[in-house]
Amino acid sequence: MLAIKLIFAGLVLLLAAFVLRRPPKGGASRLGAFIRSTSAFIVGLAFTAAAIGYGTNKSGIVRDGPYAQIAAHALQTIEEDPAPYILFVGASYSRNAIDDKSLSRRLQARGYHQRVITFALEGASLQERDLRLRQLLRAAPRAPDTVFLEVSMRFDSNPAYGFEVAKFSERVIGQFDPRGTLWTLRGFMGDAPGGVVPLAKSAILLGLHVPLNWFNVGFFNEATQLHSAPKMASYDPQTKPRRDVSDHDRNTGLAHVPTEPTRVFAWGETFRANQRDMLAAAGVRQIAYYFPPVIDAGERAYIQAVCESGAAHVCIAPTDPEMLAALDAPVWFDEEHLLAPGAAIYGQWLAGEMMTSGVLGQPETHPKLALRREP
Repeated sequence: MLAIKLIFAGLVLLLAAFVLRRPPKGGASRLGAFIRSTSAFIVGLAFTAAAIGYGTNKSGIVRDGPYAQIAAHALQTIEEDPAPYILFVGASYSRNAIDDKSLSRRLQARGYHQRVITFALEGASLQERDLRLRQLLRAAPRAPDTVFLEVSMRFDSNPAYGFEVAKFSERVIGQFDPRGTLWTLRGFMGDAPGGVVPLAKSAILLGLHVPLNWFNVGFFNEATQLHSAPKMASYDPQTKPRRDVSDHDRNTGLAHVPTEPTRVFAWGETFRANQRDMLAAAGVRQIAYYFPPVIDAGERAYIQAVCESGAAHVCIAPTDPEMLAALDAPVWFDEEHLLAPGAAIYGQWLAGEMMTSGVLGQPETHPKLALRREP
């Protein structure tokens, strides 16, 4: 990696020396020479940046960080286990709720031979998840059998959610590649809510982040290949609450069923349609949607509205009264995330929903044989 840094540094210095040399003597005016030099510099810089982006993309070089480490762990699992695998792609809702090993055991005990892999990170916007998913698919030896995509109102309602995580971090800069930038702009121009001040703030931050990404500023400082990144499991079980959820809030929130129609944000639906095309082209057999349970009934109603919109063939909303009643207990990390015991309750219910939905295909006739294959 050091050699690559030195090579690109040398190219940049040569480019600067060429462009910043004294204007050629002759009849050309200084203004004309300045315009030519400036144009050459801009074209050269853009070409170099594009070449770096294309080369690193083809070479599997990515920005390091927690998502790269989660991808490296997922990639290791895929390479070591020949079984078809299911990806659950989401944010912190999923990272605290999708116990992939337990879910795999439940499915295999019923004769389904797929391996579940959680691919989620807290605060991951739709654009960041899509970017990291594409990187993983390029590096993986085979495509997932099924991809479950998390849907939530919080991320659909904010096309620039990355700015709420950590401005100017490698994660936020990394997600504003041309594709991520385009979808953010489409969200701004679409039906995502906001106001003049939040929109102006996001526009300013976007204008600062985009050049950092497109010109690869800081990219090689922490760049890595997925196979070489440290490995980190995505599922992050919690055993102690971050803050207490009162009995009253839990009882009323889990029992509440909104009666007003829920608005589904069109830009999020369009984003998912584009993502479905990409996944189908990559060889994914089935695409489904889900959302882990939360206390807020409005969030649960949102995924239910998405499911009822008909855009997704398989969509699992956490609205089952019996499952929610079982979660009416001290099994919450906070109002939006489950503790490990809550993840176990949800996982048992989710496994049943996955099997009855038909997304997994037909089970094997001898379930016990499937159990023996799990490493």
